[in-house]
Amino acid sequence: MDTTVLDIRLISREEYEMFVKDKDYNMFQHPRYLRFMEERGYQPRIYGGFQEGTLVIALIVRIDPLMRVFKSARSLREWVTDRPEDAALIKAFVNGLTPLLRQEGAVWLKLESGVEYQQRDADGEIVQGGFNNESYRQLLQSAGFHPEELWSDGLDMSRQARWVSVLDLVEREQPEDGMMHTSFFLQEQPGIRHKSVEEVFNGFSMKIPRHIREGMQDFIVVRELDTDELEIMHALEEASAQVHDFQAPDLETYRAWKHSFGEDCKVMASFLDTDRYRAYLDRELSQGQADLEKAQAELSEAPGSKKRKNKVNSVLEHMRPLEKRAKELDGLIEEYGTMIPLAAGLFIITPAETIYLFGGSRRSLSQFFGPYAVQFEMIRQSIERGALRYNFWGISGKFKPEEEGYGVYKYKKEFGAHVVEYAGEFTLILKPTAAKLIRQLNR
Repeated sequence: MDTTVLDIRLISREEYEMFVKDKDYNMFQHPRYLRFMEERGYQPRIYGGFQEGTLVIALIVRIDPLMRVFKSARSLREWVTDRPEDAALIKAFVNGLTPLLRQEGAVWLKLESGVEYQQRDADGEIVQGGFNNESYRQLLQSAGFHPEELWSDGLDMSRQARWVSVLDLVEREQPEDGMMHTSFFLQEQPGIRHKSVEEVFNGFSMKIPRHIREGMQDFIVVRELDTDELEIMHALEEASAQVHDFQAPDLETYRAWKHSFGEDCKVMASFLDTDRYRAYLDRELSQGQADLEKAQAELSEAPGSKKRKNKVNSVLEHMRPLEKRAKELDGLIEEYGTMIPLAAGLFIITPAETIYLFGGSRRSLSQFFGPYAVQFEMIRQSIERGALRYNFWGISGKFKPEEEGYGVYKYKKEFGAHVVEYAGEFTLILKPTAAKLIRQLNR
């Protein structure tokens, strides 16, 4: 028999901030996400569950208009609690939350889970003997939620990602269970060893370190964008959207994320410093010319030497792309300026992870490997601050080369990321008659 008794009520932002201060939480339960929703015109609410006067569970809910007459409640990635598997606690919270949401006029509560459904490896295959949280889906069902279909039909921009790629930055003695364990994250945890930058770097696929080295040369500059520079982020995302056929966010969306999250939102960009690049090319060409003159002199002493002919040809092969790049540089400067944006990404910071939410680059400048420079800089920063995970965010849930979205998945996999499958979407019907009518009208 469930005996958990909770006092459920609206709580203030200050109460919520104090509650989550020593915990892990996802970006949609981040205290600063409240400001983001308000800036975008949404109506957020924070509900708290108190047990004997102590706040033990809290949830951010968004109230949206629905068909002009009704309202819908929505929560992204669930509640924050130290007891995510406590069935009595979850049921008591949902039971107490239901009448409060009805008072708001909500027909239903839509919940998109942040609990991992079943453990998967880098190839998207289910890990034999790994965790499976079907019991959590059943727990929510017993609390009154209807579990929606576990969809895996590609990326859906109307919903939050159900499939993501995650790079682990720690090693654990105890196996993962996929639940959101929030308590005392910021304290030193037994059985968890944080990896070094070198260890993570060595876990990348063979070509990634080479691309990173190319992208980290001294003529590539990686830095954080100021708020008044977010047009750079927007332009690069638009460039990627045109190539990959997706809808890029508008400029105001980036501004809202940055303004709302402050230092917990980093917009990083890589640039080609053309002055440094020209100096690099001049040095390489000067050295190449010296090497060529030496090789030609050696060949003149033994014109029949195949080895010396090959040496001359080798130097010429090395110089041709450098000469081509030197000729192209003036055109690049004329088109983009002296500090050329290559790639940018918007990242959200939570206690446990860094989330790569948006990113874009110019395919025409891919030879400078700008995206790799941005990613590695943020991975390095994540390791240095003690994060557990680097979340590359959404993938399609499809893992075959011929399937939609495979290229994005492959790119993230090459950094050593494994696949995470969330437990799906759930609907709690609050007003059955109205819900039935809406569904009939939407058929």
